[in-house]
Amino acid sequence: MHRVGMFVDVSHTGHRTAMDVFDAAEGPVIISHSNVLAVRDPGDSRNVPDEQIKACAASGGVIGVIGFGPNVSEKGDLSTKALLRHIDYIAELVGPQHVGLALDYVYDNEYNHPNPWNPVYNTRPIEQIEPEDLPRLTQDMIEAGYSEGDIRGILGENWLRLAQQVWK
Repeated sequence: MHRVGMFVDVSHTGHRTAMDVFDAAEGPVIISHSNVLAVRDPGDSRNVPDEQIKACAASGGVIGVIGFGPNVSEKGDLSTKALLRHIDYIAELVGPQHVGLALDYVYDNEYNHPNPWNPVYNTRPIEQIEPEDLPRLTQDMIEAGYSEGDIRGILGENWLRLAQQVWK
């Protein structure tokens, strides 16, 4: 995958497979859309442990935080500040250059799709951070003391840098 200019992504792999990929990779590996297990354990495998975050950063990759409600926070606390807790955690653990947004949007909040592997998605509308919330997230990062360069990176330039490095 690296040889032909593709991103290597471990978002939908199990822990052991992800760690094997990090060990075998000869370039950056991304976690395209996952949040931090230490911040929120939703009971599924989408949020990732510190070991994977550190391995991703060591490879030169980026972790894309998602705005999908159950993976951001407990029900009732879906806010940009809740999403910022995931961003802060990654930035403090491995640096803001390894954080990006991958908000995993479904534009119709009333859309429920059948999912035999995780029935939580079948029982209620999908709660998510909306695109309209991004100015508030930017303001939250400013108030938290992020530099302009770090904010620009998190909002998209970290992904752009990686794409310029990987895509051929």
